[in-house]
Amino acid sequence: MNKQGDHQEITTTENFSLEAAWLAAIIESAEDAIVSKTLDSIVTSWNNGANRVFGYTAEEIIGKSITILIPPDRQNEEALILDKIRKGERIEHYETIRLRKDGTTVEVSLSVSPIKAPDGKIIGASKIARDISARKQIEKSLQEQTEVVETIYRMGQMLSAELDLHKLVQGVTDAATDLTNAHFGSFFYNILNEDGASYMLYTLSGVPIENFAHFPMPRTTDLFGPTFRGEGTICIDDVKKDERYGKSSPYYGMPPGHLPVTSYLAVPVISRSGEVIGGLFFGHPEAGKFTERHAQIIEGIAAQAAIAMDNARLYEAAQKSIQEREKLLASEQEARKLAESASRTKDEFLGLLSHELRTPLNAILGWSRMLGSRLDEATYTRAVDSIERNAKLQSRLIDDMLDVSRIISGKLRLDAQPVDLTMVINAAVDTLRPAAEAKNIRVYVVLDYSAGLILGDATRLQQVVWNILSNAIKFTPKDGSIQVALERINSHIEVTVSDSGIGIDEDFLPFVFDRFRQADSTSSKKYGGLGLGLSIVRQLVELHGGTVEANNREDVRGAVFIVKLPVMAVHPKSKQQANELEPNIQAVGGVLPFDCPPSIEGTKILVVDDEPDARILLRAILEQCGAEIKTAENAAQTLLLLEEYEPDILVSDIGMPEVDGYELIGKIRKKEKGSGKRLPAVALTAFARTEDRLRALSAGFNMHIPKPVEPAELIVVIANLTKSSL
Repeated sequence: MNKQGDHQEITTTENFSLEAAWLAAIIESAEDAIVSKTLDSIVTSWNNGANRVFGYTAEEIIGKSITILIPPDRQNEEALILDKIRKGERIEHYETIRLRKDGTTVEVSLSVSPIKAPDGKIIGASKIARDISARKQIEKSLQEQTEVVETIYRMGQMLSAELDLHKLVQGVTDAATDLTNAHFGSFFYNILNEDGASYMLYTLSGVPIENFAHFPMPRTTDLFGPTFRGEGTICIDDVKKDERYGKSSPYYGMPPGHLPVTSYLAVPVISRSGEVIGGLFFGHPEAGKFTERHAQIIEGIAAQAAIAMDNARLYEAAQKSIQEREKLLASEQEARKLAESASRTKDEFLGLLSHELRTPLNAILGWSRMLGSRLDEATYTRAVDSIERNAKLQSRLIDDMLDVSRIISGKLRLDAQPVDLTMVINAAVDTLRPAAEAKNIRVYVVLDYSAGLILGDATRLQQVVWNILSNAIKFTPKDGSIQVALERINSHIEVTVSDSGIGIDEDFLPFVFDRFRQADSTSSKKYGGLGLGLSIVRQLVELHGGTVEANNREDVRGAVFIVKLPVMAVHPKSKQQANELEPNIQAVGGVLPFDCPPSIEGTKILVVDDEPDARILLRAILEQCGAEIKTAENAAQTLLLLEEYEPDILVSDIGMPEVDGYELIGKIRKKEKGSGKRLPAVALTAFARTEDRLRALSAGFNMHIPKPVEPAELIVVIANLTKSSL
């Protein structure tokens, strides 16, 4: 019996050892980490699976705290786990993150069970940790793929439904930026304006659009060019290391203040017809952020976007065509009315122009014929006065027409200098005072002489005042009154002209500064004129940076015009400097008395003009003042005369056939080189613009006098030039 009992005990012990060894082998060969620990978190066992998962060997970890595997931000997990273990509870498949020996993290699924002593007391815990990093990566990839599919699906719905081009492009940019995880994304695309010209717009996603607002549009540089030419996708891990980067001026890289870009992805957007519509561009400050998969996704989006943009553009074109057709149909009757009105306005203006030009011409031609007969002294004087007055009126009408033409074509130029408006106003008032006195109109002038200077063209500013004041005189009845005032208000000088006339019709008031518009444009109208003066006033004032307005007076009957001009920021420091800045103001519409002083007695003058009447007139003017005159009708005659005749001064027309005045003075100046002589020369021409004067002076003339010439002005110029040449 004893032998049998001993044999049974030995067999049981052997079986137990075999079972323990078998279990130990299973634990050591397991892929998962199998670890045991005390209730104080001290590791008591560690299998090879734990070595593979966490990197520690059994010798390195047994006897140490399990918390060495727990990241700092998850240390509280151990206390929670042990609390459940002490209560005899199991923890099943708890997913968390643990630390490897090399400091990297690993995603694990934990199952923790209590270890009990034979008496049932809980003395530790057994933990199985499974590395789920691969599974998590697959889940993450699937999640990302799901998000991509969902985003593309939503974008597809948007692309198929959205016909507003800008909203469509913004939606594409936002979706593509999300899919690539770019720091920012942009879509630069071409559109056509109403004239069919192409220009570029852009959208931005990921950052405020203000970040790009001050940067220029991308150009076809080595880096951007391939995208805008549709040559294919560009995906660069570090754009600053690319050989195409930084090759173009002026920045040789990214402009100052540009968002940091290292990773770079660019995909062209090409229409079905092969036209490059634009390009999608993405950037990230870190390297290697864009993959081949990102590029493929964006290429697919770009293809969808191109189709949608084509559809949107076709829709816009169709809508525009429909709107234009509807507008055309709706406005056909209105257009017919406008055309008829424009035709009537044109006919009225042409009739008015003919009347205004022929009226003074009638007096000029009539009195000119009368001068051929015997007239008494009083009638002769009246004839000459009438011819001069009507010639000046006709000249004024022509000047107004030329000014309007220059304004319309944008060729009106200002000779800007510091101007004292008090001098301008006094000159205009003096010129028009006889016209006012003829109607017994009292003109009151109230000027603030300390108002300051403005920067402007004195002659043009006098034209402004003259036009407004003459308009006031025209529409003010006999025994009326006009007040001209100048005052400074803050940073502006205001010139106010108010009258006691008929006022302005309320319906016509909005159009008072329109060219060719008059309250009464019929042939039976009471007041003359072409309706150009106030239009010229507005244009001249606006060219000076000012404004002009017209209203009816509130206190009594009459009109009031207010011109506002900005004051110069810098003023002359002394009275002497102020006098040096006095503008050369000519009397607009005024008459300079003709007398011979200063003397040109004995001055030899060569006059060149292809018009016989002009030569006769100039000879009469100059010989009356004692000058010796020779005339030529073209440049060839002039050059021959200069071989045998040495004039003191040359007076030449500009507009002549074959060789004009500019070329003539050029030939003369060329011959004078090296001789030490320089013949004074005056350009007398109907080309009266500022640029014409500058061209004449540049060509070699000493002075430029516009036609029709004032005899007194011509005598003064000749006297001054011949005196200075002595």
